[in-house]
Amino acid sequence: MVGTSVVSAAAAGAGSLAGYAGMAAAVSSLGLGGATTAIAGMMGTNVAGAAATAVVTSAVGGAVVMGAILAGGTAASAYGVYQAGKWVGKQLK
Repeated sequence: MVGTSVVSAAAAGAGSLAGYAGMAAAVSSLGLGGATTAIAGMMGTNVAGAAATAVVTSAVGGAVVMGAILAGGTAASAYGVYQAGKWVGKQLK
C-alpha cells in the first residue's frame, strides 16, 4: 500500500515530495489521519491532515522510516486482531 501510494504520488508530479505525498495517501487510506494529527499536536504543531503526516514523517526520519512503521504497525495490528479472534472463538465454544 505504501509503495503504491508513493509511486502514484510520483506519477502525479509530486517530485521530491513524492515520499511525503505517498505517506499522506497511505495514512489516509489506513484511517490513521486522526492519529497523526494527534501525534503532531503532541509535538507542538497545530496542523492536520497531510501536513500533520508530513510533520510526523519528518520527525521519525523520513518517508522510508515512516513506511516501515506503517507496515510494521499494520502487521502487528492484523496479528492482534487474529489473536483476539482466536480467543473469542475459544470462549464461544
